[in-house]
Amino acid sequence: MQRGPPWPASMGLVCHYCFKGMHVNIKVSKCSRCHRISYCDTECQNSDWESHKVMCKALSSLEKNPFAARKLVSLLPKEPTTNIQQLNKLASQQVDAYCDYLHGQREIKLSWLQREPRCIVCTRTDMVIRMEAALKGTTADDTMRLIPCPECKLSFCCSRAHWEIADRLHHGPCHDLRDSPSQCYTNKLAHSQSMIATSFPDASEHLVWIPERVKHKWVSLEGQSWEGEFDDELRKFSRMSQSDPSLLMMVAISDTLTLPMTILYALSKLSDGDGWTRKQTLIVHIVGASLREFSCSRVFEEILHRTPQVKTLKILMCGPEAPDRNARDIEICRDCIKRGRSYVLEFIPQAYHDVVRNQGSDFEHPDLCIGFNSGANHSAALGYTWPATFKLLVERKIPSLITAYDREDAVKDAALLRAAGAALHPALGPVLNPWASMKAVPSPHSAYGFLVNSGWLAGGFK
Repeated sequence: MQRGPPWPASMGLVCHYCFKGMHVNIKVSKCSRCHRISYCDTECQNSDWESHKVMCKALSSLEKNPFAARKLVSLLPKEPTTNIQQLNKLASQQVDAYCDYLHGQREIKLSWLQREPRCIVCTRTDMVIRMEAALKGTTADDTMRLIPCPECKLSFCCSRAHWEIADRLHHGPCHDLRDSPSQCYTNKLAHSQSMIATSFPDASEHLVWIPERVKHKWVSLEGQSWEGEFDDELRKFSRMSQSDPSLLMMVAISDTLTLPMTILYALSKLSDGDGWTRKQTLIVHIVGASLREFSCSRVFEEILHRTPQVKTLKILMCGPEAPDRNARDIEICRDCIKRGRSYVLEFIPQAYHDVVRNQGSDFEHPDLCIGFNSGANHSAALGYTWPATFKLLVERKIPSLITAYDREDAVKDAALLRAAGAALHPALGPVLNPWASMKAVPSPHSAYGFLVNSGWLAGGFK
């Protein structure tokens, strides 16, 4: 798989071709034509031209379009605001306007539009600032451009006056994230994590790691944390001393370990007692499975490591994106093999409700059905059929959990679950996931907000 540009490159903050600026402080310059993407030198710019030229020409043409300029300027708020919902709505409308005027262009790079830096209290972008000046018959000079935060350099305002208004929003707590860190702090952590991810050998930028130990018995996850559960084992594995900071490595491993840990948390909440931890075979169905789950399949062995009395873990990954492969035994640790344990993985490239219907009486009722980052509220536009799956899960009384990237998606997905007849467990949504990934990425087409893998539990029910 070819590695795509990291999100800082799509923002124009590091070289779009070699990604320099991610690991070292190298000066990059914007393309002189589209002023959108940056390069560290002419060699990188020339090497990237085939990929760059379509969007470069399209954006250059868009900036000169007076109708587009009037439309984009009309979307700006009359006064700066710190209302996050209003800001994100305006940013989305801005991207939609770009897409309307670029309609018909081939090879549109949506990330260039969604991740364009914008003022966090009025949504102006550098291009809109230049278009606004042109409509007034003037030219935007060097002083009329976005000003980055001097600390994180990832959030922007269009003037010093707007920074005075934005300061509390940017440095105040973000309650949509674990421990409510500020946007500024989270930006810095996100950039550091992006630097690490580009060094992973896997182009999917996932670090798959599980401790090489099997717990003596099941221990409840209630009130536990990533640091408490994994810090000692991570230090032992990576030979870090207690004085060495482990945060960035913890963030990286949590991005995949959130998969089994969220499953275990849901099973503990939706089961009567802990009998499920002593079953001969534990069955988990992953609905709407994506490349992320396929490429990280080994991480689910952590379920076996935390439930030592379970003999076999069976995971079914299904959905339109699932590969068409036969069921297979996954290689597991020597300790599990000695105990006669196994992990069986199966893929079915069909919607879950079709799988259940096609299997008929052969269908195995799972201990848990889970959909990670379902985006169910976007399903109609994408051609997916989540409402039909939700209805089946409720009718069959299958213990289920749906997760989401952020609060907005969680609330909307919860409404769909309730519409399907689900009575949601109060601890399972919509609420922050205690076992969400610690890795947060700035939301595209938003002035404020972050995406986190399974950051929120949209709803759990049985």
